[in-house]
Amino acid sequence: MRATDDADEEGKLGRLLGAGPRTAAELMADLKVSQPTLSRIVSRMNDSVLMFRIPRERTPRYGLLRSLPLGIASRQRIYRVLRNGSFAPFAEASFLAGGATLERQESGAVAFYEGLPPYMAFASPSGFLGRHLAHEASEDLRFPSSLRDWGDEHRVAYLFTRGLNLPGNLVFGDICFQAEINLREVAPTPAAQKAEYFLQVATELKDAAHGSSAGGEQPKFLALTADMGHVIVKFARRGSRMGQLLPLEHLALRSLSEANVPAAATQLLTAGDYVFLEVQRFDRAGRTGRVGMLSAGVVDDEFFGLRDTWSQFAARSVTAGYLTPEDARRVDTVAAFSELIGNTDRHFENISLLIDEGGEYQGIAPAYDVLPMRYASIGGGVDPALTPVEPRVGTIGAQPAVWACAMEAAERFWSAVQHERLAVPITTEMKELAARNLAVDRRFVAPLLPSGSAAAPPPAGARRTRGGKAPETGSARNR
Repeated sequence: MRATDDADEEGKLGRLLGAGPRTAAELMADLKVSQPTLSRIVSRMNDSVLMFRIPRERTPRYGLLRSLPLGIASRQRIYRVLRNGSFAPFAEASFLAGGATLERQESGAVAFYEGLPPYMAFASPSGFLGRHLAHEASEDLRFPSSLRDWGDEHRVAYLFTRGLNLPGNLVFGDICFQAEINLREVAPTPAAQKAEYFLQVATELKDAAHGSSAGGEQPKFLALTADMGHVIVKFARRGSRMGQLLPLEHLALRSLSEANVPAAATQLLTAGDYVFLEVQRFDRAGRTGRVGMLSAGVVDDEFFGLRDTWSQFAARSVTAGYLTPEDARRVDTVAAFSELIGNTDRHFENISLLIDEGGEYQGIAPAYDVLPMRYASIGGGVDPALTPVEPRVGTIGAQPAVWACAMEAAERFWSAVQHERLAVPITTEMKELAARNLAVDRRFVAPLLPSGSAAAPPPAGARRTRGGKAPETGSARNR
């Protein structure tokens, strides 16, 4: 009879914890048992029930480990790759019924998340490649074919079984740890063979799932090349509107760099019917090292929940101590430059924060995904008219130093669009538009500049060294 009573008590406790973690007082009240009795029940279920304490809370909680797809364990190790290329333990994650995640770091620190930790949400499949990965997973893992139908269980199962070469510096689970070690044996593509290799991958990507979970809607894949190292390769058909805009992204990022605003390095090339833009990854250090990072989107979701504008995000991050005033000025400058070139796609995955090896925020990442998206195709083969930009001050505010730097970059950009010879020729219509846009920008910026200054074009060939230094690695966590 006692065995039946034990099973009944364990069943009741499991049902209570199935909705999420509870305190001892809540469980005793619901079960109508004493503390010693609750402790005996929990001790019998120690393979599935955890007792833990959340920082700054005196009362311990109890949680039930939840079942995950593919039969993977509910407790998983997470590693990080340091800047020097070595692996180090980062944390153990316990996935609890009700959707919560308990994180115990190597340092002994404990963090509790109602859902997935921000770094897991950030690393999960998304965008163009995420859709392909979901299709692939639907065939051999029996996952939903659309990412919109994935739950956290699917994301966790994917990260801990197939999460390879992910953004940032974390490695999820032992299976992926071994896959990362194996990946180091892959030889980089020689520079002379890049065009042929890129064409092969782009052709495969047209019809099949391929690649990894780099976010964004623009078709892309990851590669390791002998001359550029770890890169994200965007591609588009020659003659298409995006085929015209990829060269402009190349010029836009270079123009920011020349104006002393750190930006991702790029290379432009063509092969077959495609235009390719290599974007050097700033979350990589050499062949094997990595740098921690999180998108502004997951940081904002975790701490603020607003997702309004880049400038407002930067300002509240300064107040919270996550960014410095200099970081905020950089964000404002990229936002101002975006106004001047028609970059209307300023969502919160298009800026990121770097993380040091102590897990602290280490400033804004170099600019990326900055291009005149005002002119991008809107779907169904419809291309917007090439009308002049319409810059606005918006939440950037009238900051003379910010607009002066942004205008210097815009001068360089629109001048290069008109005059530079690239692997992909810029159309006459785009060159004419560049001249009109430059005139619009000069009129707009003139009253925003310091008294007595002028928005004059920089000397031909003038370049500044790129500012900023890649920080150490790590991964930010709940504070």
